[in-house]
Amino acid sequence: MRTILGSGSAAGTELAKQLINYTNNIRLVSRNPQKINETDQLIKADLSDLATLDEAVK
Repeated sequence: MRTILGSGSAAGTELAKQLINYTNNIRLVSRNPQKINETDQLIKADLSDLATLDEAVK
């Protein structure tokens, strides 16, 4: 599983678009995650909350 923290940013979105060429196991983490690829797993998390962040990257 590849995890992109802050996936709602321009860089995170572009990374997800390119990463699908290497794996279909992508987890997008942000306050309001949106699928970029059909197989993306979405995790809603505030990255400033360490407990939530820890759960997102397990």
